[in-house]
Amino acid sequence: MTQQLVVSENVLSSLKATRPWVKFMAIVWFLGSIFCLLFGLAKITGIYTGFPAPGELALISKFMGALYIVMALVYVMPALYLYRYAKAIAGVQGSAVVASFEDALKQQKSFWKYYGIFLIILIVFCVLIIVGSMIFGIYVAAHHH
Repeated sequence: MTQQLVVSENVLSSLKATRPWVKFMAIVWFLGSIFCLLFGLAKITGIYTGFPAPGELALISKFMGALYIVMALVYVMPALYLYRYAKAIAGVQGSAVVASFEDALKQQKSFWKYYGIFLIILIVFCVLIIVGSMIFGIYVAAHHH
């Protein structure tokens, strides 16, 4: 049994106005993921190095390529959640049943949860890099004669 959802025209209007932007952001993130993946593959295979890559520089280029591939994978999930959210909004507009509205809110929650966890990890990673750089700098300064 489907339960009808009773919402104001303002709520439906806001959802309708939000949907194109959500869909646009999902598409941009999907495209960004594809470009990161292609760039990462180009760096790993040596098709694009950005500079002559003898020895250690070639290794750095491959590492950067792997990093871009990881970024591509990380960005796919928020794009997918946003795409599902936009699709669920269309369901709310079309049928106004509670299940459609719940699905829209579930997809939005998943997006923000994923993005929040991603930002926490990014902040921790940045702090570790800063602290590690400071320790490395102190070590080099102490052992430089």
